[in-house]
Amino acid sequence: MNLKAAFSVFSLVAILTILTATTADCDRTIYLGVCQELVSSARSYEARATFHNNVAKAFQIQIESLSKLPKNQGTISAMDSLFSQYDQNRMLEGKFRSLFRQASDDADRCMKSAE
Repeated sequence: MNLKAAFSVFSLVAILTILTATTADCDRTIYLGVCQELVSSARSYEARATFHNNVAKAFQIQIESLSKLPKNQGTISAMDSLFSQYDQNRMLEGKFRSLFRQASDDADRCMKSAE
């Protein structure tokens, strides 16, 4: 075998090795990217749930302070409005906590599959 043919065979083997290694690494990188997106979604859901929890606590404080005032039509309607907003924020907190648990479980499964 002459030098040019040996170099061609060596180059071809080297190129094929690099291409197959890159494809496998690329697939794993893409898969890990998807896992990272799931983790980011879970963190986002957790942050939003915490936000709605804090807002609900603020409404609770407002309701408590408003309940100390004399009862009239204005305070009663204001308390009804605050209770409605409190309930909405608690509902949203529960929904986001549920989504957080689901996204966390999906991310855990994704990471275990990537290993």
